[in-house]
Amino acid sequence: MKKTNQFALAALLTGLTCFATSPAQALTEKEVSAINKTIKEAPAADLPVKAAEMVTQSAKKEKEAVAVAVVRAAIAKKPASAVSVVSSVIKAAPFTAPAVAAAAAKLAPDQVEAIAVAAALAAPELADKIVAAIADVYPKAEERVAKAVMLAVPQAQAKLRQRTSGSSQAGIGETYSVTGTRVDGSVFPATPPAAYGSTAGRDPTRP
Repeated sequence: MKKTNQFALAALLTGLTCFATSPAQALTEKEVSAINKTIKEAPAADLPVKAAEMVTQSAKKEKEAVAVAVVRAAIAKKPASAVSVVSSVIKAAPFTAPAVAAAAAKLAPDQVEAIAVAAALAAPELADKIVAAIADVYPKAEERVAKAVMLAVPQAQAKLRQRTSGSSQAGIGETYSVTGTRVDGSVFPATPPAAYGSTAGRDPTRP
């Protein structure tokens, strides 16, 4: 049975079509079904290893499509495996991190921060893109996801702060309005007072 599964997996990965812009479109229904079957038959404890193995064995142009399909199948089989599967798959193909993290977050929204952190630790150079991809799925979670990733991957703080606040430094880009009212509510005089000693003799500002 094990040999049969290995042959089926090899045939599936060999027959994958060329990579398209959207990972879901890169695989036919038959190919996705075959991936689902392979993951379904794998022991739950082996899901991270099996998922990474399938991604590793695929051609480079097909890795993202396979990675997304494998992660979806694994989470559907065992939601609790989301974080470990995401981590192992991204370690096998780091450039797939944004797409994998977004796909996993969509299926396991209660684990969105843990998924983001796992993805960022596996591909730290793509931390900002991982947060952006998850934010596209859950815009309201962007701030807390960014904070979690910044704590886990300190080197990504500058890029993430720039994304969430519009600037990597506090205060830059802020605008202030000018008002003619004092703090106590009184109005500033329309004309400025004459400078002391501006004319010889008597001070014009005094009675």
